[in-house]
Amino acid sequence: MDLEYTVTETLTSLGGRVSEINYEFEEITVEAISLGLSTKRERRARAYSARISRDQYAALSRAMSVSLSFDDFVQVLRPFMMGFYRNRELEQAFGILDRDHSGLVHIDELNVFLPIINQYATGDTLKSYVRKVYSNIENNLTYDEFRTLILRGIGRDILCNNI
Repeated sequence: MDLEYTVTETLTSLGGRVSEINYEFEEITVEAISLGLSTKRERRARAYSARISRDQYAALSRAMSVSLSFDDFVQVLRPFMMGFYRNRELEQAFGILDRDHSGLVHIDELNVFLPIINQYATGDTLKSYVRKVYSNIENNLTYDEFRTLILRGIGRDILCNNI
């Protein structure tokens, strides 16, 4: 089975500040199905979207005791959702999540904002996902391990319930 996806990011600004962020995913799977001597290729498409405004984030973060500002949330969210990064985006996201400046991101630090993306994404779900990628990991991610999770599409997987 082949998986292709596209991600579209839309930022809405008001007064020079991001007021809303929207991600749209289109996921296409192509699977070869054998029918006796012939094979057919079946193509399926699914679409997902995630949208959050500054006001919605403020309400959710208060209810969930999330200490990231909306601006920090947007900086961390972007590489997660896009599955890639530019310039120093990933280093900045890692630095924001590394709250104790240990050079490691504890899975609990990473889990701070994931339920806002998907309310069903729990700490245990995240730990299970991370252990699929790194079977011998404790509860901390180095920058390189964090980078690998981003490039594997952790944000897409969390949003689309593929974890």
